[in-house]
Amino acid sequence: MSNPDHFLVASMARLDEERVLFLVERGLAAGAAPYRAPGPGPGRPRPGGRALLRGRYFLADLLMAAHIFRQVLDRLFDAAPVAPDPNLPPVIFGTVQGDIHEIGKNITIAFMRYNGLRIIDLGGNVPPQRFVEEVRTSQARIVCLSGLMTSCYGAMRKTVAALGKAGLRGSTTVIIGGQVSEALRQHVGADYWVEDYVQGVEICRTLLTQTRRPEPPLAARS
Repeated sequence: MSNPDHFLVASMARLDEERVLFLVERGLAAGAAPYRAPGPGPGRPRPGGRALLRGRYFLADLLMAAHIFRQVLDRLFDAAPVAPDPNLPPVIFGTVQGDIHEIGKNITIAFMRYNGLRIIDLGGNVPPQRFVEEVRTSQARIVCLSGLMTSCYGAMRKTVAALGKAGLRGSTTVIIGGQVSEALRQHVGADYWVEDYVQGVEICRTLLTQTRRPEPPLAARS
Protein backbone atom coordinates (compact mmCIF):
# COMPACT_ATOMS: atom_id res chain seq x y z
CA MET A 1 0.00 0.00 0.00
CA SER A 2 1.29 3.48 -0.85
CA ASN A 3 2.46 5.61 2.04
CA PRO A 4 0.72 9.02 1.95
CA ASP A 5 3.62 10.53 3.88
CA HIS A 6 5.91 9.68 0.97
CA PHE A 7 3.77 11.66 -1.47
CA LEU A 8 3.60 14.66 0.86
CA VAL A 9 7.36 14.76 1.50
CA ALA A 10 8.16 14.24 -2.18
CA SER A 11 5.73 16.99 -3.22
CA MET A 12 7.29 19.39 -0.74
CA ALA A 13 10.77 18.51 -2.02
CA ARG A 14 9.57 19.40 -5.54
CA LEU A 15 8.07 22.66 -4.22
CA ASP A 16 4.74 21.60 -5.70
CA GLU A 17 2.54 24.03 -3.77
CA GLU A 18 -0.80 22.89 -5.19
CA ARG A 19 -0.07 19.20 -4.55
CA VAL A 20 1.23 19.79 -1.02
CA LEU A 21 -1.86 21.73 0.04
CA PHE A 22 -4.14 19.18 -1.60
CA LEU A 23 -2.49 16.31 0.29
CA VAL A 24 -2.61 18.20 3.59
CA GLU A 25 -6.29 19.02 3.22
CA ARG A 26 -7.08 15.46 2.17
CA GLY A 27 -5.20 14.10 5.19
CA LEU A 28 -7.05 16.42 7.56
CA ALA A 29 -10.37 15.41 6.02
CA ALA A 30 -9.42 11.77 6.60
CA GLY A 31 -8.75 12.43 10.28
CA ALA A 32 -4.95 12.64 10.30
CA ALA A 33 -3.40 14.17 13.43
CA PRO A 34 -2.70 17.80 12.45
CA TYR A 35 0.72 18.13 14.09
CA ARG A 36 2.20 14.72 13.38
CA ALA A 37 5.29 15.39 11.28
CA PRO A 38 5.62 13.02 8.31
CA GLY A 39 9.01 11.94 7.11
CA PRO A 40 11.47 9.11 6.48
CA GLY A 41 12.26 8.60 10.16
CA PRO A 42 14.93 9.66 12.66
CA GLY A 43 18.44 9.93 11.33
CA ARG A 44 17.41 9.79 7.66
CA PRO A 45 17.65 12.96 5.55
CA ARG A 46 14.58 14.32 3.82
CA PRO A 47 14.67 14.85 0.04
CA GLY A 48 14.80 18.62 0.45
CA GLY A 49 17.75 18.37 2.81
CA ARG A 50 19.68 16.25 0.34
CA ALA A 51 18.93 18.71 -2.47
CA LEU A 52 20.13 21.65 -0.38
CA LEU A 53 23.37 19.88 0.53
CA ARG A 54 23.96 19.02 -3.13
CA GLY A 55 23.47 22.60 -4.26
CA ARG A 56 20.20 22.01 -6.10
CA TYR A 57 18.26 24.43 -3.89
CA PHE A 58 18.98 28.14 -3.78
CA LEU A 59 17.67 31.11 -1.79
CA ALA A 60 14.59 31.49 -4.00
CA ASP A 61 13.77 27.82 -3.43
CA LEU A 62 14.09 28.22 0.33
CA LEU A 63 11.78 31.22 0.26
CA MET A 64 9.26 29.24 -1.76
CA ALA A 65 9.53 26.30 0.64
CA ALA A 66 8.93 28.65 3.58
CA HIS A 67 5.90 30.13 1.80
CA ILE A 68 4.39 26.68 1.23
CA PHE A 69 5.18 25.54 4.75
CA ARG A 70 3.53 28.57 6.32
CA GLN A 71 0.39 27.85 4.32
CA VAL A 72 0.46 24.29 5.58
CA LEU A 73 0.80 25.52 9.16
CA ASP A 74 -2.11 27.92 8.68
CA ARG A 75 -4.31 25.04 7.57
CA LEU A 76 -3.21 22.88 10.48
CA PHE A 77 -3.91 25.66 12.93
CA ASP A 78 -7.35 26.23 11.42
CA ALA A 79 -8.04 22.51 11.85
CA ALA A 80 -6.86 22.40 15.47
CA PRO A 81 -6.37 25.90 16.92
CA VAL A 82 -4.33 26.24 20.09
CA ALA A 83 -4.76 29.15 22.51
CA PRO A 84 -1.69 30.44 24.38
CA ASP A 85 -1.36 29.15 27.92
CA PRO A 86 -2.29 32.18 30.09
CA ASN A 87 -0.26 30.81 33.00
CA LEU A 88 3.03 30.92 31.10
CA PRO A 89 5.16 34.04 30.57
CA PRO A 90 6.08 34.99 27.01
CA VAL A 91 9.15 33.90 25.08
CA ILE A 92 11.14 36.60 23.30
CA PHE A 93 12.43 35.62 19.86
CA GLY A 94 14.50 37.56 17.34
CA THR A 95 17.23 37.34 14.73
CA VAL A 96 20.25 39.19 16.11
CA GLN A 97 21.74 42.41 14.79
CA GLY A 98 23.53 42.02 11.48
CA ASP A 99 21.34 39.17 10.23
CA ILE A 100 17.97 39.46 8.51
CA HIS A 101 17.25 35.74 7.91
CA GLU A 102 13.89 34.87 9.44
CA ILE A 103 12.72 31.70 7.68
CA GLY A 104 13.82 29.27 10.39
CA LYS A 105 12.79 31.69 13.13
CA ASN A 106 9.31 32.11 11.73
CA ILE A 107 8.75 28.38 11.34
CA THR A 108 9.97 27.76 14.89
CA ILE A 109 7.71 30.51 16.23
CA ALA A 110 4.74 29.00 14.43
CA PHE A 111 5.28 25.64 16.09
CA MET A 112 5.86 27.26 19.48
CA ARG A 113 2.54 29.05 19.17
CA TYR A 114 0.85 25.84 18.09
CA ASN A 115 2.22 24.30 21.29
CA GLY A 116 0.56 26.92 23.48
CA LEU A 117 3.49 29.30 23.93
CA ARG A 118 3.07 33.06 23.77
CA ILE A 119 5.80 34.55 21.59
CA ILE A 120 7.05 38.12 21.29
CA ASP A 121 8.59 38.24 17.81
CA LEU A 122 11.11 41.08 17.47
CA GLY A 123 11.83 40.32 13.82
CA GLY A 124 15.26 40.51 12.22
CA ASN A 125 18.40 42.61 12.71
CA VAL A 126 17.56 43.19 16.37
CA PRO A 127 20.15 45.15 18.41
CA PRO A 128 21.14 43.86 21.87
CA GLN A 129 19.45 46.69 23.74
CA ARG A 130 16.13 45.89 22.10
CA PHE A 131 16.20 42.42 23.67
CA VAL A 132 17.03 43.99 27.04
CA GLU A 133 14.16 46.44 26.81
CA GLU A 134 11.68 43.72 25.89
CA VAL A 135 12.78 41.47 28.78
CA ARG A 136 12.25 44.36 31.19
CA THR A 137 8.84 45.20 29.77
CA SER A 138 7.45 41.70 29.38
CA GLN A 139 9.24 39.95 32.27
CA ALA A 140 9.99 37.10 29.89
CA ARG A 141 12.17 34.31 31.24
CA ILE A 142 13.42 32.96 27.91
CA VAL A 143 15.18 34.78 25.08
CA CYS A 144 15.72 32.95 21.78
CA LEU A 145 18.45 34.33 19.52
CA SER A 146 18.53 33.25 15.88
CA GLY A 147 21.39 33.70 13.43
CA LEU A 148 22.61 32.09 10.22
CA MET A 149 25.62 34.27 9.37
CA THR A 150 28.96 33.80 11.11
CA SER A 151 29.33 37.59 11.18
CA CYS A 152 26.39 37.81 13.59
CA TYR A 153 27.95 35.65 16.29
CA GLY A 154 29.45 38.73 17.89
CA ALA A 155 25.96 40.21 18.17
CA MET A 156 24.79 37.09 20.00
CA ARG A 157 27.63 37.49 22.48
CA LYS A 158 26.89 41.21 22.91
CA THR A 159 23.20 40.47 23.51
CA VAL A 160 23.99 38.00 26.30
CA ALA A 161 26.46 40.50 27.77
CA ALA A 162 23.84 43.27 27.61
CA LEU A 163 21.38 41.14 29.56
CA GLY A 164 24.08 40.61 32.18
CA LYS A 165 24.93 44.29 32.39
CA ALA A 166 21.24 45.09 32.88
CA GLY A 167 21.04 42.62 35.77
CA LEU A 168 18.68 40.32 33.86
CA ARG A 169 20.92 37.40 33.01
CA GLY A 170 20.36 35.44 36.21
CA SER A 171 16.59 35.31 35.62
CA THR A 172 16.73 34.78 31.86
CA THR A 173 17.52 31.62 29.92
CA VAL A 174 19.15 32.26 26.54
CA ILE A 175 18.69 29.80 23.67
CA ILE A 176 20.53 30.18 20.37
CA GLY A 177 19.51 28.62 17.06
CA GLY A 178 20.42 28.65 13.39
CA GLN A 179 23.97 27.85 12.31
CA VAL A 180 25.09 27.13 15.87
CA SER A 181 27.04 24.58 17.88
CA GLU A 182 28.17 23.75 21.40
CA ALA A 183 31.37 25.71 20.84
CA LEU A 184 29.36 28.76 19.83
CA ARG A 185 27.08 28.36 22.84
CA GLN A 186 30.11 28.55 25.09
CA HIS A 187 31.54 31.49 23.15
CA VAL A 188 28.40 33.66 23.39
CA GLY A 189 27.51 32.55 26.93
CA ALA A 190 24.09 31.08 26.11
CA ASP A 191 22.43 28.29 28.07
CA TYR A 192 21.21 26.07 25.22
CA TRP A 193 21.74 25.62 21.51
CA VAL A 194 19.27 23.93 19.20
CA GLU A 195 19.36 22.72 15.62
CA ASP A 196 15.65 22.47 14.85
CA TYR A 197 12.25 23.69 15.98
CA VAL A 198 11.40 20.45 17.80
CA GLN A 199 14.26 20.96 20.24
CA GLY A 200 13.34 24.61 20.70
CA VAL A 201 9.72 23.84 21.55
CA GLU A 202 10.66 21.05 23.97
CA ILE A 203 13.23 23.15 25.84
CA CYS A 204 10.93 26.17 26.16
CA ARG A 205 7.96 24.09 27.32
CA THR A 206 10.11 22.31 29.89
CA LEU A 207 11.68 25.49 31.26
CA LEU A 208 8.38 27.34 31.51
CA THR A 209 6.41 24.55 33.15
CA GLN A 210 8.98 23.14 35.59
CA THR A 211 9.41 26.21 37.79
CA ARG A 212 8.11 29.75 38.03
CA ARG A 213 11.66 31.07 37.64
CA PRO A 214 14.50 29.39 35.74
CA GLU A 215 17.46 27.93 37.53
CA PRO A 216 20.87 29.60 37.04
CA PRO A 217 22.37 29.04 33.55
CA LEU A 218 22.80 25.33 33.01
CA ALA A 219 25.45 25.32 30.30
CA ALA A 220 23.20 22.77 28.61
CA ARG A 221 23.11 21.82 24.97
CA SER A 222 21.08 19.88 22.47
